[in-house]
Amino acid sequence: MTAFTINIPNHEVNFFKKMISKMGWTYSEVDVVRTPATPKEQTLAKIDHAFGQLRQMKDGELKGVNAEELLNEL
Repeated sequence: MTAFTINIPNHEVNFFKKMISKMGWTYSEVDVVRTPATPKEQTLAKIDHAFGQLRQMKDGELKGVNAEELLNEL
């Protein structure tokens, strides 16, 4: 077996993990060296997460909370 290392932007890690598992490959996070995300990468990751939640709401996998309920909880 051969191992290799690739550098992937933080906001795309989940995509590559899914791709690797679908292909039947394995990955290890033991040797991973993480660098702090840049502000741009952090912003893109948050936007990606928000769109992911919107997709889940659209597909009925996640229930949204309206603003009034949220404020009442606070």
